[in-house]
Amino acid sequence: MSNDYFMQKCFKLALKALGNTSPNPLVGCVIVKNNKIIATGYHQKSGTAHAELDAINKTTESLQGATLYCNLEPCCHLNKKTPPCAQRIIKEGITKVVISNLDPNPEVAGKGVNLLRENGIEVITGVSEHEGAILNEVFFTHITKERPFIHLKWAQTIDGKIATKSHDSKWITSVESRQRVHFERSCYDAVAVGAKTAIKDNPELTIRIKDQKTYSKKRIVFTKGLQELPSDLKLFSDQYSKNTIVKDLSNLSQALKELYLDGIKSIYIEGGAQTLNLFLEKQLFDRISVYIAPKILGDGVHLNFGPTATMQDALKLDKAIINKINQDIYIQSQENLCLPDL
Repeated sequence: MSNDYFMQKCFKLALKALGNTSPNPLVGCVIVKNNKIIATGYHQKSGTAHAELDAINKTTESLQGATLYCNLEPCCHLNKKTPPCAQRIIKEGITKVVISNLDPNPEVAGKGVNLLRENGIEVITGVSEHEGAILNEVFFTHITKERPFIHLKWAQTIDGKIATKSHDSKWITSVESRQRVHFERSCYDAVAVGAKTAIKDNPELTIRIKDQKTYSKKRIVFTKGLQELPSDLKLFSDQYSKNTIVKDLSNLSQALKELYLDGIKSIYIEGGAQTLNLFLEKQLFDRISVYIAPKILGDGVHLNFGPTATMQDALKLDKAIINKINQDIYIQSQENLCLPDL
C-alpha cells in the first residue's frame, strides 16, 4: 500500500478532533510494521498527547523497524504542555517517518525532520501535501500571518440580496443549509457579526448540531467606534454571555491583533453587510462560504464593498467549489477537507 493511502488515514484520524484542537493543528498518526497497521492515534485537544505519542502509547509490540505516518512534522522542542515527539520516535526504534507537511511553527520548522535524520531515520516529506495544507489551513494561517484565520459567510437570494429592505433575513436558505452553517461555526474559535445584525436579528450565535447539545464558542460583535449595544441582547444576557466580546472596527488590524493575542486563532464572520463589506474591501479573508437560495427579492440589502470599473477588477474566487444543498446552491472559495460530504 502506498504512502498516500496511509496518509489519507492520518487525515481521517485528525478530523476526529475537528474544532477542538485550537491553537494546535489537526494531526493524525498511523504506525505500520510489515505492511500492517499496528497503531493509530490523533491529537484530541490542546494539552493532550500529540498524535504520534497517542499512537505509540497504544501499541504493546515493539516498534523497532516500524514506519510512522503523520500529516505534520513531529515536534522536537520542550516549550509546550506535552513531551516532544521526535525524541520518542527515535527512542522507540522507528526507522522511517512519512510526513505530509512541515510545521511552520518557528520552534519546529524543519528541526524535527533534521533531528530524525541525524539519528539515522529515513524521512519522507510532502506526501499529499496539498490536502494536508488545506486540512490545517487555520493553523498555518495563524502561525504565519499572526492573525486569526478569517472565514466570511453569507446567505443571499439569486438576485444578490442578503436581507429585505427592512433587514429581515429569516430565513433566506433551507433548514439543511442552516444546519451546515452550524457545523461550519463549530470549526472555529469564534463566531462574529456586526453591531447592526446583533441589534436587528438578536442572534444567539450558538452551535446546534444534530444529536449534540447546544453550546457556544466565543462570540464577537464588531462595532464602529464606541457604539453602545443593548444589554438585553441574547449575546449579553444568555447563559453564554461570558463568551461574548465586543471589538471596535475603526482599527481593524488592531482589533484582529488583540483577538489573536487573546487566543482567538480563527473567526467565522456571518455579517451583516457593513462588516462583510469591510473585510471584502480590504480582501482580508482566507475562506468564503456563500449560500444562494432560489428566491428573488428585488429591493433589499446587498453587499457593496467598493467600486468595480470593469469585470477584470472583480474579486475572483478562482478555486471555487460549487455544490447543492436541498434547493440551495453552496459556493466555497476553495476545496475544504474539514466539512462532511454534501
